[in-house]
Amino acid sequence: MKLLVQSDDYGITRAVSLGCIHGIKNGGVRNTGMFANMPWIEECVEWIKPYLGQIAFGIDLNASTGPSILGHDKVPVLTHEDGTFLGSSENRALDTDENGGDHLAAHADELEAEFRAQIERYIELVGKKPDYIHNHAYGTATTDRITRKLAREYGVLCSVALMDRPEVCQPGMGWYVFDGPEAQLTEDPIGYLTQDKGGMLASSCEYGYIISHCGYADADLFKLTSFSTCRVKDLECMTSPEMRAWVEANGIELASYRDLPAEWAQEQ
Repeated sequence: MKLLVQSDDYGITRAVSLGCIHGIKNGGVRNTGMFANMPWIEECVEWIKPYLGQIAFGIDLNASTGPSILGHDKVPVLTHEDGTFLGSSENRALDTDENGGDHLAAHADELEAEFRAQIERYIELVGKKPDYIHNHAYGTATTDRITRKLAREYGVLCSVALMDRPEVCQPGMGWYVFDGPEAQLTEDPIGYLTQDKGGMLASSCEYGYIISHCGYADADLFKLTSFSTCRVKDLECMTSPEMRAWVEANGIELASYRDLPAEWAQEQ
């Protein structure tokens, strides 16, 4: 099996970014996607540039964390008056039966404009197209549709389409505890993955695909998201001797989006 280990949210904070880099240098992380909208992203991009030759560096399209690139005047449905995005819970509260559980369906133009601005910001900072496109956190049929559209336009694969493919098996994220920071520290991603609780190895698929959230934690992280101390547990897992031994024992080849068939980007 060829295994893509992805660590989301590069750039959400400086500490998370440094943790992702530690996972690249000392563990199995071969894919990470950046938040193009964060105020410290230029600094974070400089940190990862020495590793771009050995990983796929993508973008996490984001409409629920931090400031919008376009601002409240241009994307009022997505943002508060100060230009910061509505959080995931705020968005989900707006997804009612009356709007088909997808309040963004009537405002897809705003979402597409913001996502396009984030991709262009990535290109400006990194000097190339993203190696892949991934959706961050809050997602609906509208976010998926626009993500696929932009991925086709830019000629890169998106994770929504990757997970549709029969050649790819994902073990899920069953180790996560969706509770407070203390509860998240009880998570056991090492046990979940090495015991194949998600059935990835048992599937006999050609490709495996693990989505993780490696990182260190800092004060900014606790201000921005409830997904906090789980990141240090993911980083512990992806750099652990147990995971390294599991990869070797099962003949797993670590891979990135850049190792996937090029034609997949045209079939999404």
